[in-house]
Amino acid sequence: MKKSILTAAVAAASSAPVAAQTTDNTQLVPSLETPNLETVVVVSSRREMPLRQVATSVAAMDEAQIEARGYTALADVLRTMPSVSVSNSGGMGKASSLRVRGEARFRTLVRIDGVDVSDPTDLQASAPIQHILSSNVSRVELLRGPQGMMYGADAGGVLNISTRSTGEDTEVNIAAEGGSFGSQRYSVSLGGGGEAADYFVSATRADTDGFNTSLGDKELRDDDGYKNTTLHARGGWNISDSLRLEAVARDTDASNEFDRCGFPVTVDDCTGDFDQTNARVSMTYKTGILENQLAYSRTEIARKNFAGGAVSYDTEGEIEKLNLTGRADLSDVHALVYGLEQREDSVGELERDQWALYAEYQGNYADTFYFTAGVRRDDNDDFGRHDSLRLSGAYLIDAVAAGSLKLKTSYGTGFRAPSLFETDYNNQALELYGIELAALSPEESEGIDVGVEYFGDDGLHLEAVLFDQSIEHEIGFDLVGFTGYIQSEGESRSRGVELIADAPLTDTLVLNTNYTYTDAEDAADAPRARMPEHMANIGLTYVPVDALSASLNLRAARGAVDTSGEAQDNYQVLDASLRYTLNPSVTVYLRGENLTDKSYVEVPGYRTAGASGYAGVEVTF
Repeated sequence: MKKSILTAAVAAASSAPVAAQTTDNTQLVPSLETPNLETVVVVSSRREMPLRQVATSVAAMDEAQIEARGYTALADVLRTMPSVSVSNSGGMGKASSLRVRGEARFRTLVRIDGVDVSDPTDLQASAPIQHILSSNVSRVELLRGPQGMMYGADAGGVLNISTRSTGEDTEVNIAAEGGSFGSQRYSVSLGGGGEAADYFVSATRADTDGFNTSLGDKELRDDDGYKNTTLHARGGWNISDSLRLEAVARDTDASNEFDRCGFPVTVDDCTGDFDQTNARVSMTYKTGILENQLAYSRTEIARKNFAGGAVSYDTEGEIEKLNLTGRADLSDVHALVYGLEQREDSVGELERDQWALYAEYQGNYADTFYFTAGVRRDDNDDFGRHDSLRLSGAYLIDAVAAGSLKLKTSYGTGFRAPSLFETDYNNQALELYGIELAALSPEESEGIDVGVEYFGDDGLHLEAVLFDQSIEHEIGFDLVGFTGYIQSEGESRSRGVELIADAPLTDTLVLNTNYTYTDAEDAADAPRARMPEHMANIGLTYVPVDALSASLNLRAARGAVDTSGEAQDNYQVLDASLRYTLNPSVTVYLRGENLTDKSYVEVPGYRTAGASGYAGVEVTF
């Protein structure tokens, strides 16, 4: 049945009219362009800035590059970016941890179209990265390093995800994919607009039969499947040249099968239901030198797990944010970015409010030296006031070896208040175990990076960054006595180097590669669990003609250890994809993952996928 569905989709696509009109989002051929000084990023300071002015460490990937990789899960796309490590427990939809520069998953803030998608019901309130699909994502920007001043995030960084938009013409996009492990993916989107208003709506369905995730499943030995339905809508209304209203709504409904659950008896008949709803409304007013935006966002999450058919976990939570953000252009070369935020987290009967106020000065001196200085104050209901800051500077040297050289450095601090779950668990320790644990205090982080970038006139882009980050009072679960959450007395550190190269080898072939060395240690000077010491990606994109593109990526990881201190597998994974535009409306593609059928482990006790293949079609009219 699954094969016939895909076959019908391909047949329908092949009969689409050749004369159909397209927009800029059609025929997403991977771009052979590389980052340059005028490449615009938003995530660094919440405003559009060309890379020439950005002193922080930012990596970006556009829609064509995301489509070229073709992965269903966005987490697999992120693996190809510098300093990113993902640990997955058994395939699509299974528990996954996203780490940046060696920091724990809950220290990276994830935003989709401006909405914080963190899960307040999670043990340490991280984003459910395993449930974010790549379909209809137009751009991802990753800001590495402590960003507490601008976002209130902690040491890992900020991942900014933007969904697709279309031109003024109405555009419909339909896509279907099928492949290994009984996997299917279908999506449909509709977008359009004009000077007065614009809109974009999409629906994506992805499901897989999966494989037996756990090595400990000795009885059932069944496949552990996953299903995900994501609905997304965004609209904007330009009331005048100065005033714009926007609204975003997104819902992800997922169900997951997994192994090794239940207490005190462990079973392998485990299922989990996950539902996340995000919404945001905003009003932006521009006049003269000022731009101000007032936005309200809300994230609701409900999770329910079953062990052997019986409910084993059931929880709901919410995050509400009210933001006022703005920018004042004091002159052509001086600007001020500022913001006021009120946030409320709730899980069950637990609630917490936090207010924040921040401001950052941004200066441009002779189009050569770019400097920022910012400070933020957070006032938390449970943990009081905390100040964060960020300083950055970039110095541009033109006419260096047929290109430009940029020297850059940034320093930032941040803090993370213990999650509602952490504090509540410890509050119950006396009742449950007869043990009175010390009260938790916020984690404090700081980090510095120093780098150099070269932008060649021929498109060559080279980047080298040294980073050093530390965390005081790091919170972790007591894995010895299992009493609750405890804090380290020393300092955890993550130090390393990032090397990045984007090189047009010929007019039709470009190389994208990165290497990260990370020395991540806890307060006891032991390696942080599941964080590879060496990570690398080598990617090639070949576009011999406009209609055809081929992408290849080799990903490698070395030197990770488990929570027990035992060495994990070193591995390398080879993926490839091929896209061909049949006509202006129809594109077909093939994708192969783990082509060498490498057997490796990311989370001890859980399998990873072997060699697999997928085929799909995209129709736009």
